[in-house]
Amino acid sequence: MKKITLLLVVFILGSGVLFAEDADYSKYEDLKNLLESDTDDYLFLDVRTDQEYSGGHIPGALNIPYDELPGALPAGTGKDKTIIVYCRSGNRSGQAARALKRAGYTDIHDFGGIGRWRGELKK
Repeated sequence: MKKITLLLVVFILGSGVLFAEDADYSKYEDLKNLLESDTDDYLFLDVRTDQEYSGGHIPGALNIPYDELPGALPAGTGKDKTIIVYCRSGNRSGQAARALKRAGYTDIHDFGGIGRWRGELKK
């Protein structure tokens, strides 16, 4: 029982590193509200391939394949910049979030797979 409790605590604490306390951009409504806001104080990244991106992406997303991160981020991206990532199923976005965290970025959010998006896609 102690092992299960310890694992649960480690999981909860580890998950907290990826999500801000005031908004959880892994949730559709929070992400939708951010994208509809007047702020541009965030990066919204589609970490799929160029071909997948051109087949349809969430409006407002910048395409940077996950294996090019963090080196391909726009110049001057601060380590405290809010960065939200998504991919096709959630696997590559998780890898991208971990790579950005390892590189020192502190406000990383993993939306998961594009299938969680309820709005229209842009082509």
